[in-house]
Amino acid sequence: MSTFRPVAPYWWITNFGGIVANGVVAAWSKKRIAKITFVLGAGYHVVAAGYAYYAAREAGLDDDAWKWGLQTLAVGTPSLRLLQCMLQEPAVDAA
Repeated sequence: MSTFRPVAPYWWITNFGGIVANGVVAAWSKKRIAKITFVLGAGYHVVAAGYAYYAAREAGLDDDAWKWGLQTLAVGTPSLRLLQCMLQEPAVDAA
């Protein structure tokens, strides 16, 4: 049984698209603030992805932990919130 839940498609457009657009602007811009903004945003996504992977592994979602980490790397907070909500749900017995 898969324990991975994908985020809504619009998060991919807004958040992943936003970080890509921010990277393009930072690469072309001569403004230091554009580069700092990209580095901070990308850094946040990396840290959040590491935490999502760790939290999923700690919760016993070993097979899907990498999916949670990768999705959180791309879209950030929406994926992390979805994982946290899923981990707080009471377990359902199949019996």
